[in-house]
Amino acid sequence: MAAFNLKAGLNPITTLLLQTTNLDEIQQELKAKIEQAPNMFIRLPCIFDFAELNESIDLPSLYLVCHEFGMLPIGVKNAQVDHYELLEQLELADFGKGKNKQNRVTATPIEASIEESTITEASEPIINFAEPAAVKTTVHKFPIRSGQQLTAEGDLIIFGLVSTGAEVLAGGSIHIYGPLRGRALAGIKGNTNATISCQSLEAELVAIAGEYKLFENSELHSNQATLVQLDNGRLNIESV
Repeated sequence: MAAFNLKAGLNPITTLLLQTTNLDEIQQELKAKIEQAPNMFIRLPCIFDFAELNESIDLPSLYLVCHEFGMLPIGVKNAQVDHYELLEQLELADFGKGKNKQNRVTATPIEASIEESTITEASEPIINFAEPAAVKTTVHKFPIRSGQQLTAEGDLIIFGLVSTGAEVLAGGSIHIYGPLRGRALAGIKGNTNATISCQSLEAELVAIAGEYKLFENSELHSNQATLVQLDNGRLNIESV
């Protein structure tokens, strides 16, 4: 029996699409976002994307800034010329060239892609909820506990709450028949028509097609059915 099997696939990874080379500004903004949702950034794998930059950034210092806040940089997309030797020194992967600002349609601060519907927990075995290729909707009939992650290729329907510290992702829309207290990311492959709906919005983060909002608190929509959708590229959140 083989000692292990190699399985191709991509897990959701947060991308920092840098808009400035000013490390002080980056540090201040990271600090502000982490204060809004501290649990989200604990040992969070991330990729640096320099597609929007016109000048060189101090990669080692950026790496240290992210480590300072508990994040785990694992690679670089659109690396700059003077970065190639540094990538090896910092043990960062080179994710190649992506879309630059000339051919970029929309910026995606959060990038995520999935291979099939799965729910995982670091301390427990992986539980697979594979569905036939023709089926576009995944139905999950149990609550999502803190520390779990549920992903679906198409639309995702959840009968139960999404706990604080849990994360749900879908290529299409997400419909939660219960409170949303964790993180929900819809349209993770760029579907701008995706929506997020829940019976009570008490979330840490919601995102559609890379556009996201962090919540310090969401009492405005708690105990109310809520719909999140994109309106002219910006998230619109309303009680329904």
